[in-house]
Amino acid sequence: MSTQTLQEDVALSDKKPTKPVHVTKKKLHPLIQRYKKPAMIIAGVIALVAVVIYAIDAYTHEETDDAYITGHLHNISSRLSEVVTDVRVNDNQFVHKGDVLVKLDPSQYLALAAAAEANLKKAQADLDRQKPLVELHAISQQELDATQGSHDVNLAQLKLAQLQIQYATIEAPADGYVGRKNVEVGNRVTSGQTLMVVVEPELWVVANFKETQLARMKIGQPAQITVDAIPGKVFEGRVDSFSPASGNQFALLPADNSTGNFTKIVQRVPVKIVFNRETLGDYGDRIRAGESVVVKVALTDPKP
Repeated sequence: MSTQTLQEDVALSDKKPTKPVHVTKKKLHPLIQRYKKPAMIIAGVIALVAVVIYAIDAYTHEETDDAYITGHLHNISSRLSEVVTDVRVNDNQFVHKGDVLVKLDPSQYLALAAAAEANLKKAQADLDRQKPLVELHAISQQELDATQGSHDVNLAQLKLAQLQIQYATIEAPADGYVGRKNVEVGNRVTSGQTLMVVVEPELWVVANFKETQLARMKIGQPAQITVDAIPGKVFEGRVDSFSPASGNQFALLPADNSTGNFTKIVQRVPVKIVFNRETLGDYGDRIRAGESVVVKVALTDPKP
């Protein structure tokens, strides 16, 4: 027997017989196996219904989260440069129109008014004496006109001093809540300085819709408003009006499409949405100007 034949026999003897591998399939539970196909059909139907509902909703509604609450905010400022002698309100206090908010020191203007009043009395006396003299040709008409002019100047100075005395008392221009109060007794304020802000309770929503969303939007259409600060609560409203221009036109530096390379950008148009007051309920006091909201407008025919 040759050496090659012996090596082949040894090699064959070293090989271990291999057992066939049997793959066993895991059997599903009989109930699962029975209802698997119906469950898949039901899931498919549910998914189809969801897609249809979403498509219908997208076609019949327009929605945006680029929206916020705003209202009438009155910046209360001083017309005089004087020292504050009294502050009658606190932060977040509700005030009525005509309520005194701040008082300034009127001493200087009281003195000016007294001086103007004295000069006016003197000018009036001179005028009363000179009128008969003109008829007697004792004085000229020119002298009488000069006296009349002095009288009118003194009268104007008195009215100006009286106005400044009134300006020393700063009143609320409307009903609302006091906010951002930054004035205290003893402060010296300057003319035009903002002392506080009065926010009227009547608020509304400004929703910045894309111009492509406005094709079927009309005044009077109903809207649903969701306030981020009040999750889970949906308020009812309606479209009140449309801005006369896009938001870009009111920017400090509006874009000029006629310069440089043009890239079309979809513009946004502010739309005013007003709340239905009856739907606010007890949440009216929780809604604040500046809060973010989500607005959804139904593209239906507005109610008459």
